[in-house]
Amino acid sequence: MTGGSGRTAHVAALLIGLASVGAWIATGREGFTRWPDARLEASDAPVSDAEQDLLDEIGVGSEPASESARIESRFAFGLLPGGADPKHLPSVATGLVLATGVSAVAMLRRRLTRNPSRETTP
Repeated sequence: MTGGSGRTAHVAALLIGLASVGAWIATGREGFTRWPDARLEASDAPVSDAEQDLLDEIGVGSEPASESARIESRFAFGLLPGGADPKHLPSVATGLVLATGVSAVAMLRRRLTRNPSRETTP
């Protein structure tokens, strides 16, 4: 392995890390990775008149929900994985683990090829 391919691996690791942070910033700087969810969208939908009448009868729901209480159903690349589901694993943390792994493999390969076996010849 030449020094150039080691440098290439380190540059690739740096680009992976920068791309992860860039995706995090571009998608809203969320703490956890999330994907659009139909159930969240349905929960934020306005209730029908019949449902509103029933809620008013029991004294619940007379005030409309504030905008801050709404949960947006959208993709967000988070700092941490949003769960163990493979769909939620992409995150800044997993990108940095991947980048560290690429860089570590490059360093190990360089060290192993630089130090051939230490057998002595008579």
